[in-house]
Amino acid sequence: MILKDVLKSCADILKNSVPSPFMEAQILLGHVLSKDSLYIKTHPDIPVDSQDEKKAYSLCKRRAKGEPVAYITGIKEFMSLEFEVCPAVLIPRPDTEIITEYIIEKYSDSSIAVLDLCTGSGAISVSLAKYMKNARITATDISPDAIRVAKRNAKRNQVEEKIDFLIKDAIWDYDFKNKFDVVVSNPPYIETSCISSLMRDVSEFEPKLALDGGEDGLIFYKKIVNNIKKILKCGGELIFEIGYNQGNAVSDIMKNEFSHILVTKDYAGQDRMVTGQLI
Repeated sequence: MILKDVLKSCADILKNSVPSPFMEAQILLGHVLSKDSLYIKTHPDIPVDSQDEKKAYSLCKRRAKGEPVAYITGIKEFMSLEFEVCPAVLIPRPDTEIITEYIIEKYSDSSIAVLDLCTGSGAISVSLAKYMKNARITATDISPDAIRVAKRNAKRNQVEEKIDFLIKDAIWDYDFKNKFDVVVSNPPYIETSCISSLMRDVSEFEPKLALDGGEDGLIFYKKIVNNIKKILKCGGELIFEIGYNQGNAVSDIMKNEFSHILVTKDYAGQDRMVTGQLI
């Protein structure tokens, strides 16, 4: 069968399950053929091996059942870098890039020590290590599986020597040898009762350990701020990713320990980042 016919069959499998079946069919077929979407678009009449055809259909059926594309392909782009992803880690979102970009722009010429709490796939820490010459980065996560993925991503992007990875619980384990100039965290922040109502590809496939922020979604923010003087230098900066409706609540949690508290919106106009300077 030629490519355009396989592509149509893939899109047909997805048409009742995803918002953009043709686009996702291009991605999945391209993954099978090790080709990008442009190649898929511009070579409609090339023959497709029957084994590749079957594999493409199999991947599309997985997607039709809700499995995220990034978990199917095992790859997600973030900050123009390639990251391995799997069900042990959250899939990096474009929204998180504003946090990474903020740190790079503000501290690119500085020799600073950065702590990334709840690193997951390592998207933030690996990107900082890649784009900042003098940053010394420590990245932690409670999940040993997540740390293994993050280490592979550091190696994939050739920054493994610039990051110390540690298995630690961001709620209670604050035993570090030295304090940091910057602490950044994209912690679990979904209210426990809301997880089941998230989109299917999130609620059924992404790790609940990395989603569940407790009854009010704020447990990690409270614990980190309560222990912040153990890990952040006086005058240092705390940077949180937050949910779209958490700007005021997180700012309120920080108000007694921080000055210059600022809520920043993402590219969709939603509150996404809170920053503050330790008093």
